Amino acid sequence: MADACGAWLTKSPSPETRAGYARDLNQFLRFAGIPAGSWEQLAGVRPSLVAAWRDQLLAAGQTNTSVGRKLSVVRSLFGYLQAYGYTGANPADTAFVATPPAPRDGKTVGLTPEDCRRLIDAPPADTPEGVRDRAVLTVLAFTGCRVGEVCRLRVQDYKASGGHRVVEVRGKGGKERRIPLHPEAFERLDAWLDAAGLRETEGPLFRPARTARGRGRDGFRSQALTRRAVQYLVARYVRRLGLDPNVTVHSFRVTALTTARERGADIIDLQDFAGHADPRTTLTYIRNRDRLSRSPAYALKY
Repeated sequence: MADACGAWLTKSPSPETRAGYARDLNQFLRFAGIPAGSWEQLAGVRPSLVAAWRDQLLAAGQTNTSVGRKLSVVRSLFGYLQAYGYTGANPADTAFVATPPAPRDGKTVGLTPEDCRRLIDAPPADTPEGVRDRAVLTVLAFTGCRVGEVCRLRVQDYKASGGHRVVEVRGKGGKERRIPLHPEAFERLDAWLDAAGLRETEGPLFRPARTARGRGRDGFRSQALTRRAVQYLVARYVRRLGLDPNVTVHSFRVTALTTARERGADIIDLQDFAGHADPRTTLTYIRNRDRLSRSPAYALKY
């Protein structure tokens, strides 16, 4: 059992996915009273225990989406154990434990096109750090990438291909996809590479300034910007503009998919653009900004 659980925890090539699985599993083990490393006790888990955990999470204010994700982690573990030879039932199977319904629209706040424009233009263009921030925000807005995907970009991932400028993105599960860049995005990327002197180098595409006070004037470090740094960067400009404080770095992904869909993009193309395994996941990112105005009720005439 211990070997199987260890193999399950390491089967994903993504460090972020492995860390997320471990967090959710450890939370369940604490609730179940199973000490760390006592994997054999998993055989005693029953659907009633999983359902009680679900109810406790909901009572604590966790969103339906978060609770559904945590249940899927436990369900995935027991499914893996069954493939490994465990003969018991999966106590987190949806036949035993109902997953709370996901909201029709996700919880992440989207931006209007006007506010998105204000946000990507907010950083100053007269400091190297400001040029970097403009490039980061514009890449987020025009690629719909996850923050981790942007942080993992390397200079060599930005290239020309078939008459397009593209970035080669490494997404969840180690899956790679190629995203063409809007002209504004590659123009700002070019400006950033020139400002930082990175055009002929390799390594992380977006990097922290060597000193906070210098704002990039004394150069940039060799490591990549962290997810937390990008989250802070977005929050800083959101505050400066007085936008909805619930806007986060993930709002760019919601905004990109929603805006592209409103302007006629096909859902399958959007799925590929976003790097989703299932188009139903893509649909949860698309906000219906004017659903009531488009209601069939207004088409009725008697």
